[in-house]
Amino acid sequence: MSQITSPNAEHRRHSPVRDSSTPQLRTVRKELLLLRSEVERSEFVRARAELHAKFERFGWLKLLLPRFTSTKTKAPGKGFSATLSDLVSHPLVGTLVSMLVAKPLRSKLSAGTKPLLKWGALGAAAWTGYRMLSRTIRQRADKAEAEGEQASS
Repeated sequence: MSQITSPNAEHRRHSPVRDSSTPQLRTVRKELLLLRSEVERSEFVRARAELHAKFERFGWLKLLLPRFTSTKTKAPGKGFSATLSDLVSHPLVGTLVSMLVAKPLRSKLSAGTKPLLKWGALGAAAWTGYRMLSRTIRQRADKAEAEGEQASS
């Protein structure tokens, strides 16, 4: 029987490279993959902590982003999104929500949704600005009062 062999097959048969499927090499590969996943996980945790520290002063984001608060300050799963998801998971409420989102009603609702979202966002921004302004005024008044007490004594 004559078999046609390619020149590459001859090279592969006599190649000095070890077989890459040996148990030792598989173990090494597995360890490398586990280490890489651990490094990526720690980088992700660090990046999340940096992001949380950067946006810590924006308290109103807690309403928009699920579980944005730290678990040290509040019990986990007790935020606005958890309450909303608990409410929607109820069978009757879930049915009502799906009926509201259905296509025939969607066109009627979209006409009123855009102005509601616009004015709601403006109202939320104004309220946040008012709270920040009142906090700043209160801090300045406290600081002036403290300086007045120091000057009088």
